[in-house]
Amino acid sequence: MKPGRLFLALALLAVIILMTIFIYRSMMDITTPRQAFEPPVRTQPQLPKQDTVHVGVISRFSPNLLYEGYQPILDYLNRVTPYHFTLKLSSSYEQTVAQIEQDQIQAAFLGTFLYLKARKEHAIQCILKPLNSQFKPHFHSVIVTRSDSPIATIADLAGKKLALPSPLSFSGNWVIHYEFQKHGLKTGDLDSLHYFGFHHTVIYHVLRGNFDAGVVKDRVAEEFLNRGIRILAASEPIPGSPIIVKKSLDTTITRALQEALLQIDVLQPEYRDLVRQWDPEFAFGFAPAHDSDYDEIEKKIGAIEAVP
Repeated sequence: MKPGRLFLALALLAVIILMTIFIYRSMMDITTPRQAFEPPVRTQPQLPKQDTVHVGVISRFSPNLLYEGYQPILDYLNRVTPYHFTLKLSSSYEQTVAQIEQDQIQAAFLGTFLYLKARKEHAIQCILKPLNSQFKPHFHSVIVTRSDSPIATIADLAGKKLALPSPLSFSGNWVIHYEFQKHGLKTGDLDSLHYFGFHHTVIYHVLRGNFDAGVVKDRVAEEFLNRGIRILAASEPIPGSPIIVKKSLDTTITRALQEALLQIDVLQPEYRDLVRQWDPEFAFGFAPAHDSDYDEIEKKIGAIEAVP
């Protein structure tokens, strides 16, 4: 081989050897942390952020009963609307109103009496009211006694012990401001009058004989008609306890809420199964509600003031 070619061959061999040594040392060097291989990230399309609506409910029943009866309604709304509805309980009727005022809730299940008071002071509107078992959008407040009680008329309550739910419930105010006046009674004619937080508590005290009579919503009394309770008197039909929203709530959300609940038809098997776990007050569907629906009952009760 000519000297020139030999030199080139030796030079190429030297380069190969040096490169091999460099690569080997680079691969075997553990002093420098090696960056792990990561597959390319696929960009996911950005989904629109869900609007969250906090929904209040007055404390007419114990917290566990409220959660069991109302949370399934919100679960349904979360499935059929693009919004997220979350339940916010309260420890009193007054706290629900405070939650409205402080914008902690944007919608609520209110009682009729509380709604009449709250609409005077807050920018709210009613949008729905529940149907009863006859598919009518009203309920009755009722006076109940034990089945074996000798009390036969409202006038017979003189000298007796009367149990009522919250002073802000319609039931108590109907009796005190309306029925007592019709029958010539005053609260001073009673032996005693006591308020309890929940309608069911009123029933239990009457059943135990702690009170001679009590006042509750008809649907609560009906649970106990064959269990030692009878109905002494009932109010005229009262517009159902309204679902309200703040007027500041996006009208698109309000409309979605209305449409989702108005489409419920319990004559259809799929909806009948759906409402099985709902609070019985809402187990027959809903009707549209308007503020004017409640004007007449407000006039009949008179000045809307909480029972002292």
